[in-house]
Amino acid sequence: MMDPLRSYRVFQGIEIQQVVVNERGIFPADAEDWYWEPSEYEGEILYSRGYASREEAIYAAESSQL
Repeated sequence: MMDPLRSYRVFQGIEIQQVVVNERGIFPADAEDWYWEPSEYEGEILYSRGYASREEAIYAAESSQL
């Protein structure tokens, strides 16, 4: 759900086709993790790491905007 006043979006891994890239390789997003990215970001690689809850992802997104 995108709030037009926010400069980021939050979503669950099951909702996306983006991938995680790390030192072990390239993997699909974890279906149960929550992620955030700037609203204008349209990359194929996830912008943030996965978070256990929507609230944690929102907190990380808002903290990065400071």
